This record gives sequence, structure tokens and C-alpha cells, in this order.
Amino acid sequence: VANNTGGAVFSNVQIRRITDEEIHGAPDEFGNLIGGFDHVLHGLDWGFYPDPNHYSLVHYDASRLTLYIFGELRKWKTGNKDMWQALTEYGLLPDDMLIADSAEPKSVADFREYGSNCRGAEKGKESVKYSMKWLQSLKAIVIDNERAPYSAAEFLDYEFERSRDGEIINAYPDANNHAIDSV
Repeated sequence: VANNTGGAVFSNVQIRRITDEEIHGAPDEFGNLIGGFDHVLHGLDWGFYPDPNHYSLVHYDASRLTLYIFGELRKWKTGNKDMWQALTEYGLLPDDMLIADSAEPKSVADFREYGSNCRGAEKGKESVKYSMKWLQSLKAIVIDNERAPYSAAEFLDYEFERSRDGEIINAYPDANNHAIDSV
């Protein structure tokens, strides 16, 4: 769907390169790293085919109300064991807290059996609506489109649903949103 037709869900997206210095910090005059992302989060939206498994690597800066999306892994037709293997090769550590879609408790249990510190996302009534409003309330969602191209495309292209007459309605489509869901 071509955006810029007035239906964009996220008007706070910024696409730019996120530097290694931003992520890991930069050395001071004594060689100590200063700065860097200190609140890194890991999310996973389950899928298989035609929907993919989508993993997101993000940092939330609460003081600046800014979310940084600086990594992702997307796989189709990949079982849980192979997805876990791909994530560990990507750099996910067993101790990293991985928040996954709670709609698949067996998949969460599989990941825990493989050694992952995985838990299902806490969902309540209207949790999708609440999540969207929270993302919209941020000052910025900064996405590195080289490190996270699927995320960049989804956040930029995601639009409110429309009525049969083409009028924008206050509803979020459940399509082409795997990166958004994993965040």
C-alpha cells in the first residue's frame, strides 16, 4: 500500500543508519566504553508460511522516549529448533530475555527447552490498540534500514484500515505487521 495518503499509523518513524558507536558505546580517553545501548530488548513473532518468524533487536531510551530498531532476523518455513539455532548464530544469548508471541505457548516452551530465556508476551484486552498507541506516543522510532529492512518497510507502510468507501477508520490491520508485532 502506498503511504502518504493520510492513513499512516506511525508519523514518528525516522530512517537512518544507527552507528556501532551508538550501539556499543565509544571509548573515552582512557579506553573505557561510554554510552551505548543499555536497555536492549528482544522480541519474536511466530510464523511459518506464508507468515514468517520475525525477530527484532531494539533499544528503548525512556529518557528520550525513543525506540531504536537496529537488528532483525526473518525466516520462512523454519521450525522452532532451526529458528533457535539461527537466533543463536545471529547473536542471541541464552540469558537474553526473549519476549515472544504468547499465542503459541508450545513454541515458547520449545524455546525454553532449547535453553532460551523465553517468555510469552503479556496480552490483555485491547493490547494491540494499547501497543499501537504507545508506539505512536514515542518522540521517535529510529530504524536502521540496512540492519532492519523489513522493520523499516513495515513501519513506513503500515496504515489504518479503511471503510469500503475509502474512509480511514480507527482500526489496525492484522497483515504485513510481523516486525511491528515482534517490537
